[in-house]
Amino acid sequence: MFAYNEAQNLETSLNNMFNNIDDRVKTVYLLANGCTDNTIAVAETIKQRIAFSKLEIIEIKLGDKCNAWNHYIHEIKDDAECHFFVDADVIFSDNCFPILYDTLLATNPTPNVIAGYPLSGRNLEFYQSLVTERSCFYGNLYGASQAYIEMIRKAGFHLPIGLNWIDSFLTKAANTDIQFLDHNLPNRVIYKKGVGFQFESLSPFKIDDIKLYKNRIARYELGKIQEVYLDNMNCSEWPENMSTINQDIVSRFEHKTKHLGFVKKYLVKQRLKRLLKSSLLVNKT
Repeated sequence: MFAYNEAQNLETSLNNMFNNIDDRVKTVYLLANGCTDNTIAVAETIKQRIAFSKLEIIEIKLGDKCNAWNHYIHEIKDDAECHFFVDADVIFSDNCFPILYDTLLATNPTPNVIAGYPLSGRNLEFYQSLVTERSCFYGNLYGASQAYIEMIRKAGFHLPIGLNWIDSFLTKAANTDIQFLDHNLPNRVIYKKGVGFQFESLSPFKIDDIKLYKNRIARYELGKIQEVYLDNMNCSEWPENMSTINQDIVSRFEHKTKHLGFVKKYLVKQRLKRLLKSSLLVNKT
């Protein structure tokens, strides 16, 4: 479970997870990355209160989901038949994890990933169609087979720190055995209809929800611009972080964002400023 300043949502999400797993779960890792609120303290309290001994809380100083994903894949190196990746701001359908686990292992040959099925949100039918028709999956919930995790480790595949459109690249990797072909290989990503995740709709009357909505727009639009750079490279040549690419986007900002309206341009520019500032701080340390 990836958590960045999720103190307000964590109790609901962890309780919901706890109620929808079974005794086949080995460990639940909470990857608290760059949190400046009391996410970790809240997690410790929940762990004690519900006697969730399998919960391991890991603090990662850098607030970057790609870095946290890399850390789990290459540093923790836990072995299991299926590795679930989830966000800390969603809740899960009944018996979600056992059902997805059994579905993944019952499929022969074993796919790389089983997608969590989106069950709420605006444009729901469209996002569901991306799963059913294009073999996409979302970072809110997906499970990866042990064979696929080993494939990633053997290939030394890492996500660049500062990459914004993570789901797109993870989907491409899983569907092509990390070859990033121009077409999907068959049966690499599967799903179980009706088994997945949901989240509360954002409210235009809540300041935190407005901030979250703006951040999503900025991540999505910047991610599409970043994607062009990485698509023109072999993934073995991807940079460790996106700083140089982000600087190039800034230097040619008007050209790179000419397809965007004023508001989206502004949000992308502000996000680039924050990313470049944080990369400088990381380099200094």
